[in-house]
Amino acid sequence: MRALLDLLFPPRCPGCRAVVVGPRPFCGPCAESLTEAPTRHCPCCGEPDAEGLCEHCKASRPRFERARAPYLHGGALADAIHRLKYEDRPHLAAPLADLVAPHLLEDLEWCDLVAPIPLHVDRLRQRGYDQALLLARRLARGARRPLAPRAARRVRNTPPQVGRDRVGRALNVVDAFSGEAAVCGGRRVLLVDDVLTTGATANAAASALLGAGAAGVRVVALARAD
Repeated sequence: MRALLDLLFPPRCPGCRAVVVGPRPFCGPCAESLTEAPTRHCPCCGEPDAEGLCEHCKASRPRFERARAPYLHGGALADAIHRLKYEDRPHLAAPLADLVAPHLLEDLEWCDLVAPIPLHVDRLRQRGYDQALLLARRLARGARRPLAPRAARRVRNTPPQVGRDRVGRALNVVDAFSGEAAVCGGRRVLLVDDVLTTGATANAAASALLGAGAAGVRVVALARAD
């Protein structure tokens, strides 16, 4: 059945929509534009090229144990993420999650639950789907971990983070989330998002989960932005 579907509807590259042959999600030229995150990074927030803890984590340690994004935000991956979020392409969540899953095995094995960093209900109505939930569902299914779509809830519809500096991003998401104790209490939660920038949103969501009794929180994303 899978072969028949591929014959009738061949998989296409998330970056340029060219037909892809083989198991990889991106075509050859688009795959060459992907840049893996440096192996040297902050052990807490994952900031690239940091020697030990970065200056930000030294000054104010995030609530999550650690955050990881296997790739840097750019090239075909950035194009694909933009299409997933803003161009009504929910089907792109599957190949993008499959791309990063092999890099996240340790975190997926560590967790008891996989949960998205959720959209506010008003934003969800506008977009029609939550891209973080689609990514989390695919990762959870592949790792055979329970999906917890309601572990965290966004209780305040915050303005977009784009264009804000580190302090502005942190202030923008203060008390923006709540955690569901019945879901996450006593469990290790892996939060999933599409792009990790300063980690302010992830930190606010992690704080809410820990406040609801989560045993620990880690964060994973597709890409790390400047």
